[in-house]
Amino acid sequence: MSTLAPWHQYATDAAHYGGIEAAVQEKLRPILRRIANLEKEQLEFERPTLSQPGKAFAELREEVKASDRSREIAALGRKAEAFRAQLRELPMRVSKYTRLACERHLRDLQHGPERGLWFDEKRATVAVKFFLLLTHNKGKWAGQPMTLEPWQQFFIASIFGWKRADGTRRFRESYLEVARKNGKSTVGSGVCLEMLVLDGEAGAEIYTAATKKEQARIVFGDAQNMASKSTSLLKKVKVQRNAILVPSTLSTMKPMSSDSKTEDGLNPHCIYIDEYHAHPDDGLYSVLKSATGARAQPLLSIITTAGFNRLGPCAQLRKACANLLEGQHTDDSYFALIFSLDEEDDWNDESTWQKANPNLGVSLQLDYLREQHLAAVRLPSQQVNFKTKHLNIWTDSAVTWIPSEVWALGNEGTPVAELAGRQCWGGLDLASVRDITALVFIFPTDDGAFDVRCWFWVPADTVDIRTEKDSIPYRQWVDEGYIIATPGNVTDYNYIKRQVQELCETYQVQMIDYDRFNASQLVIDLTDEGVPMQPFGQGFVSMNAPTKELEKLALEGKVHHYGNPVLAWMCGNVEIQRDPADNIKINKGKSKEKVDGMVALVEALGGYLSDDREDEYIREGRGIIEL
Repeated sequence: MSTLAPWHQYATDAAHYGGIEAAVQEKLRPILRRIANLEKEQLEFERPTLSQPGKAFAELREEVKASDRSREIAALGRKAEAFRAQLRELPMRVSKYTRLACERHLRDLQHGPERGLWFDEKRATVAVKFFLLLTHNKGKWAGQPMTLEPWQQFFIASIFGWKRADGTRRFRESYLEVARKNGKSTVGSGVCLEMLVLDGEAGAEIYTAATKKEQARIVFGDAQNMASKSTSLLKKVKVQRNAILVPSTLSTMKPMSSDSKTEDGLNPHCIYIDEYHAHPDDGLYSVLKSATGARAQPLLSIITTAGFNRLGPCAQLRKACANLLEGQHTDDSYFALIFSLDEEDDWNDESTWQKANPNLGVSLQLDYLREQHLAAVRLPSQQVNFKTKHLNIWTDSAVTWIPSEVWALGNEGTPVAELAGRQCWGGLDLASVRDITALVFIFPTDDGAFDVRCWFWVPADTVDIRTEKDSIPYRQWVDEGYIIATPGNVTDYNYIKRQVQELCETYQVQMIDYDRFNASQLVIDLTDEGVPMQPFGQGFVSMNAPTKELEKLALEGKVHHYGNPVLAWMCGNVEIQRDPADNIKINKGKSKEKVDGMVALVEALGGYLSDDREDEYIREGRGIIEL
């Protein structure tokens, strides 16, 4: 029996064990969903309530239901653990998207020729063996020949082995996403050197690209070290401070950053973009991609970890790659390989960590991950960084205040039409003449929750500019009605005033709180029109109690925001500031993106709490302000 090449063997094993995992996960998923629903019901039952006459029988009945829920949760938990135990026994743990990438490879080996695709085993072998000419630069393997792990061989062999009918490379773009310390820079440096030396392209231009020059030089510096320590490569290349040259083909490799202002006139054969998650927009990517048109078989390769901006260009590209692997669209020129945890995985279960860390036990040790995990458990502020950088899970912020899965508990609320005529409290966050103005109304419910309605205004002439510049879907949100575009290129306060007056006719507005230091003529005009307005401080004294209460309500699923995507985005942007007494507030200056809606929500809740409720709030011990 012939032995499979390591890259084919890896794909076969990953597809096999990944298929087993997927089948078990399919059985596990409804169990976890049922447990989550029961726990939510249990949390609602356990919320303290005041007993009322005539309620004894109803309360007893609820206690019986709660007991039944507890037993069902325990039983389902045991069932879920049995399935998880099966998964832990697997000799190889791979995520859904790793499995799909391997299944795509195996499927194309069988059916690719029907589309003019074929796999060049000889070229794949040369590509993988090329790395044996290189040596490790750092750590305990420094100076030793580089041996690729099976997953790395699969990546390299796929990039260089797949061909089109005309003999040119199949893949013109690639996306590799893997957690930190798994050797991605090593792979990237090797790919660039191989494209420089072995591809036979005259005048090849190879670029390592990043947002900052220092980041771009990381991969370039690795390539310099590899080339300068390889006797074989030194026969072909000249290593300089800012370039690696191949005199025989007039080819060069250089670092490039988006701040270098040298993007015009390029004719790249290979582009390696490092840590694309850190790019604020797709400007550099688009410029470099468009510059490859004159090459016969260019390669634009992105290797990155997950990031903190789920609306940024990298996250959008990652979504397109996921859709490709899921078969939602086809593109024979694009290669995608993603190592991450699956949605159903428990990030505390160390057996799942291999999914995001294929080099676990090689360049990355389990003890190290355990130490990082322990720190994340002890310090919630470290959890986001651990999940993003070590488990390759995309998150909303470098330090998340309210996790997205918690915020999503409030996606439903009272039907909007039934809110008409109800009492509400408002918060108004006024913008500069070109920024977002936010108004939030909160409607108390009988069970201690709040229905939340939001209105956001931006100048119409700035919508498309914002969409392109910030890589945030402002235009989509305007089209879907989540943002209101006011006429012109500056905020039309008269337009906003008329809408606020109309809202005050629809709802029983008790008070609208606003930032006392950012008051404008709009506040004066609304006050003159009889709209109840009062200033709200932005310091710890004013912000602490409602901010903590908002956090508590969100954790209980009692902030019913109707899944408003603008408010959800702003919630993910929030950075919390603490003082020595552990008072907290939203830090508008440090938050990475807009948080206007969340500030307005805190102001509205602050107004509600201060309206003869502050004494009760403090008595319950939920927000004592320490000075």
